[in-house]
Amino acid sequence: MADDFSSFRNTVFGMLQRLGVQTVDTAGNAESVIDICSRKAFDIILCDYNLGNGKTGQHVLEELRFKNLLPKRTVFIMVSAEAARTIVMSAYDCEPNDYLMKPITAGMLQQRIDRILLQRLAFSPVYKALDAGDMATAIDKLIDLSLAEDRYSTAAQKWLGELFIQDNQFDKAERLYRTALEFRQLDWAKLGLARCKQARGEFEQAEEWLHQIVNENPLYLPAYDVLADTYAGKGDVNAEQAALQRAVEISPMSILRQKKLGEVAQKNQDFSVALGAYKKAVKLGDLSCYGEAKDNLNYARVAAKCIEAELDVPPDTANEAIALLEQAKERYSLDDNLEAQAKMLRASIHCAKNEKDVAEQNLTEVERVFAPDSADIALHMDYVNLLISMGQQDKANAYLAKLQEQFAYDQKALEQLDVFLDEPASDANRAMVAAVNREGIDLYNQAEYDQALECFEKAKKLFPKHIGLQLNIIQTLVGKMRDYPDDPELSGACHASLKLISSLIDEQHPQFNRYEKLRKMAFTEQERV
Repeated sequence: MADDFSSFRNTVFGMLQRLGVQTVDTAGNAESVIDICSRKAFDIILCDYNLGNGKTGQHVLEELRFKNLLPKRTVFIMVSAEAARTIVMSAYDCEPNDYLMKPITAGMLQQRIDRILLQRLAFSPVYKALDAGDMATAIDKLIDLSLAEDRYSTAAQKWLGELFIQDNQFDKAERLYRTALEFRQLDWAKLGLARCKQARGEFEQAEEWLHQIVNENPLYLPAYDVLADTYAGKGDVNAEQAALQRAVEISPMSILRQKKLGEVAQKNQDFSVALGAYKKAVKLGDLSCYGEAKDNLNYARVAAKCIEAELDVPPDTANEAIALLEQAKERYSLDDNLEAQAKMLRASIHCAKNEKDVAEQNLTEVERVFAPDSADIALHMDYVNLLISMGQQDKANAYLAKLQEQFAYDQKALEQLDVFLDEPASDANRAMVAAVNREGIDLYNQAEYDQALECFEKAKKLFPKHIGLQLNIIQTLVGKMRDYPDDPELSGACHASLKLISSLIDEQHPQFNRYEKLRKMAFTEQERV
């Protein structure tokens, strides 16, 4: 039993003894709980959410799982007197086995413990099989329990579906979930069905089930996570970000979800949202086992982008970013790559603040310790960004060419490099751009100019230097100008796109002739208007 108030611990201790519980250990703070659990296993852990200053019951549960200190047979019950929505959703979000609201009575405790122990006994063969790594036996035992049509059959069905998915038996999982839905509209069954669809690449069907869940139960957080993954599978980063943003609005204290939102928003070039998400991740990481130096570096990286783009961010953002880089060195053990990245990011922030001399000094120091043959693509990405920010585009281009050779057989690394290239180098992004171009061109040929522009612009966010996408945008704007000559905004949008292209292309580029042709067409349409 863990609670920061000794009087409450003593009261519950007495209740448990009167109920016949033979061994009861108590703890007054999170560190004590984790220490005790590292030395012995328990049948039940009763842990208050609010453990005084420092870590909460949520942090305890996260860390016990993170360190594999919570056996499957152990039941973790979160106890709380908190009524604030943020706290309630946070406790619910970390998925304890059960939840008890204070005040606790002896009758309430006995009823809950009796129910838990009986369920533990019923599922003991499953725990034993899973502890032995015997998935097949665990599944067989759960099938028997799910067919028993007793008080444990629903829990057995839910767990069985999870194991089917873990074991890639998606047909069996789908049959189980559809059977469960014939009797009741259960959120967990709909979610499981969506996960099966997603695993097979049937993203539209998965999306339908997930929208049904969140429309009927907007607080069901697991649905938003699976929805975000579904959109990621479809390549729709805008929708992926929107799903994650909705989830963090409901439960803002999930560090892993804040990190994911920061990552997706950064990929989506939405640096303001990324900055806010990474800032929350850094703050939450003060007490969480999931806190790491990369959170601080990610904040600094995005802060430099925000300042360089003159976005509306707090005036102390640059100083805060530099302070967090120092904090990363003090709090975490930085390897050589992270140390070099921290130096690069400091230089990028000074560059963004127009402090060129300081940035140059930092760059010199970086290049003295920087290992250009490193296998860490993130390190190289920061170096390229720094060179570009400092106006050394030729040096950046030469370095990018070297990286394309160095990582020629690493598709994941190439996917990250694609953001700097005028044509994707990775197979996945080449396929994505080809699909977007086909869809956009089909819409253009049907004179559906707005939908075509939306399609091209979505891909442009991911690949801002892709010449083909930029030219397709200009061609679509020219087509729209021809059909809608009285729209005054079209000319300005077309001119801005042409100006951007002119900074990315020269006479040696294979698409230069197409650019010149479209430029003349655009000015012809402008003169006609």
